[in-house]
Amino acid sequence: MAVDVKSSDATKALVRRAIAYNHGVSEQGDEIFAPDFVAHMPSRPPMDRHGLDRFIGRVTGGLSEFGYEIEDQIAQGDIVYNRITAHGVHSAELFGVPASGRQIEMRIINQFKVRDGRVVEQWAEPDLFGLLRKIGAVPG
Repeated sequence: MAVDVKSSDATKALVRRAIAYNHGVSEQGDEIFAPDFVAHMPSRPPMDRHGLDRFIGRVTGGLSEFGYEIEDQIAQGDIVYNRITAHGVHSAELFGVPASGRQIEMRIINQFKVRDGRVVEQWAEPDLFGLLRKIGAVPG
Protein backbone atom coordinates (compact mmCIF):
# COMPACT_ATOMS: atom_id res chain seq x y z
CA MET A 1 0.00 0.00 0.00
CA ALA A 2 1.46 3.36 -1.04
CA VAL A 3 1.62 6.19 1.48
CA ASP A 4 0.36 9.57 0.30
CA VAL A 5 3.20 11.71 1.63
CA LYS A 6 1.70 14.99 0.38
CA SER A 7 -1.59 14.27 2.15
CA SER A 8 0.27 13.22 5.30
CA ASP A 9 2.39 16.39 5.23
CA ALA A 10 -0.72 18.58 4.79
CA THR A 11 -2.47 16.83 7.68
CA LYS A 12 0.58 17.29 9.93
CA ALA A 13 0.82 20.97 8.93
CA LEU A 14 -2.86 21.50 9.82
CA VAL A 15 -2.31 19.87 13.21
CA ARG A 16 0.74 22.08 13.85
CA ARG A 17 -1.57 25.06 13.23
CA ALA A 18 -4.12 23.59 15.67
CA ILE A 19 -1.42 23.16 18.32
CA ALA A 20 -0.29 26.76 17.75
CA TYR A 21 -3.91 27.91 18.15
CA ASN A 22 -4.29 25.85 21.34
CA HIS A 23 -1.19 27.51 22.76
CA GLY A 24 -2.23 31.07 21.88
CA VAL A 25 0.12 31.52 18.93
CA SER A 26 -2.53 31.57 16.19
CA GLU A 27 -5.98 33.16 16.00
CA GLN A 28 -7.37 31.26 13.00
CA GLY A 29 -9.51 28.75 14.88
CA ASP A 30 -12.46 28.86 12.49
CA GLU A 31 -10.19 27.84 9.60
CA ILE A 32 -8.55 25.03 11.58
CA PHE A 33 -11.38 23.38 13.53
CA ALA A 34 -14.63 21.91 12.22
CA PRO A 35 -17.83 23.35 13.72
CA ASP A 36 -18.51 19.99 15.43
CA PHE A 37 -14.99 19.75 16.95
CA VAL A 38 -14.74 17.82 20.23
CA ALA A 39 -11.78 17.71 22.66
CA HIS A 40 -11.20 14.92 25.17
CA MET A 41 -9.04 15.20 28.28
CA PRO A 42 -8.73 12.97 31.33
CA SER A 43 -11.21 13.66 34.15
CA ARG A 44 -13.13 16.22 32.09
CA PRO A 45 -16.32 15.95 30.05
CA PRO A 46 -15.87 16.35 26.28
CA MET A 47 -15.43 20.01 25.28
CA ASP A 48 -16.24 21.97 22.15
CA ARG A 49 -13.64 24.39 20.84
CA HIS A 50 -14.78 27.23 23.09
CA GLY A 51 -14.67 24.99 26.17
CA LEU A 52 -11.14 23.93 25.24
CA ASP A 53 -10.23 27.60 24.68
CA ARG A 54 -11.39 28.43 28.23
CA PHE A 55 -9.45 25.52 29.75
CA ILE A 56 -6.25 26.34 27.89
CA GLY A 57 -6.67 30.04 28.75
CA ARG A 58 -6.79 29.17 32.46
CA VAL A 59 -3.55 27.20 32.15
CA THR A 60 -1.61 29.62 29.95
CA GLY A 61 -2.98 32.61 31.90
CA GLY A 62 -1.01 31.43 34.93
CA LEU A 63 2.24 31.21 32.98
CA SER A 64 4.45 33.91 31.51
CA GLU A 65 7.18 33.25 28.98
CA PHE A 66 4.96 30.41 27.74
CA GLY A 67 6.23 28.36 24.83
CA TYR A 68 6.20 24.85 23.45
CA GLU A 69 8.08 22.50 21.17
CA ILE A 70 6.65 19.63 19.16
CA GLU A 71 9.17 16.91 19.89
CA ASP A 72 7.64 14.22 17.66
CA GLN A 73 4.79 14.12 15.16
CA ILE A 74 3.51 11.02 13.39
CA ALA A 75 0.63 10.93 10.88
CA GLN A 76 -1.28 7.81 9.97
CA GLY A 77 -4.25 8.35 7.69
CA ASP A 78 -6.49 10.99 9.25
CA ILE A 79 -4.84 10.77 12.70
CA VAL A 80 -1.79 12.74 13.87
CA TYR A 81 0.05 11.91 17.10
CA ASN A 82 2.23 14.47 18.87
CA ARG A 83 4.64 14.61 21.80
CA ILE A 84 4.97 18.17 23.06
CA THR A 85 6.97 19.92 25.76
CA ALA A 86 5.44 23.14 27.10
CA HIS A 87 7.30 25.54 29.38
CA GLY A 88 6.88 28.83 31.16
CA VAL A 89 7.11 30.63 34.48
CA HIS A 90 4.35 30.27 37.09
CA SER A 91 3.72 34.02 37.33
CA ALA A 92 -0.01 34.21 38.15
CA GLU A 93 -2.62 32.12 39.91
CA LEU A 94 -2.92 28.66 38.37
CA PHE A 95 -5.50 26.09 39.52
CA GLY A 96 -5.99 28.17 42.67
CA VAL A 97 -2.27 28.25 43.48
CA PRO A 98 -0.71 31.72 43.81
CA ALA A 99 2.26 32.55 41.60
CA SER A 100 5.42 30.77 42.73
CA GLY A 101 7.86 32.19 40.17
CA ARG A 102 8.96 28.64 39.38
CA GLN A 103 10.01 27.53 35.92
CA ILE A 104 7.76 24.75 34.74
CA GLU A 105 7.98 22.19 32.01
CA MET A 106 5.06 19.96 31.11
CA ARG A 107 4.88 17.02 28.76
CA ILE A 108 1.79 16.53 26.60
CA ILE A 109 0.83 13.61 24.37
CA ASN A 110 -2.07 14.26 22.03
CA GLN A 111 -3.86 12.91 19.02
CA PHE A 112 -5.84 14.84 16.43
CA LYS A 113 -8.35 13.53 13.90
CA VAL A 114 -8.72 15.44 10.62
CA ARG A 115 -11.63 15.31 8.19
CA ASP A 116 -12.11 17.41 5.06
CA GLY A 117 -9.14 19.65 5.85
CA ARG A 118 -10.21 20.54 9.41
CA VAL A 119 -9.60 19.14 12.87
CA VAL A 120 -12.69 17.32 14.14
CA GLU A 121 -11.42 15.69 17.31
CA GLN A 122 -8.56 15.94 19.78
CA TRP A 123 -7.46 13.70 22.63
CA ALA A 124 -4.93 15.26 25.02
CA GLU A 125 -2.96 13.67 27.84
CA PRO A 126 -1.17 16.58 29.56
CA ASP A 127 0.90 15.81 32.64
CA LEU A 128 -1.27 17.98 34.88
CA PHE A 129 -0.18 16.12 38.02
CA GLY A 130 3.45 16.95 37.20
CA LEU A 131 2.46 20.57 36.61
CA LEU A 132 0.67 20.71 39.97
CA ARG A 133 3.78 19.28 41.68
CA LYS A 134 6.02 21.86 40.01
CA ILE A 135 3.88 24.82 41.14
CA GLY A 136 3.66 23.46 44.70
CA ALA A 137 -0.02 22.46 44.65
CA VAL A 138 0.81 18.87 45.65
CA PRO A 139 3.84 17.59 47.56
CA GLY A 140 6.74 16.53 45.39
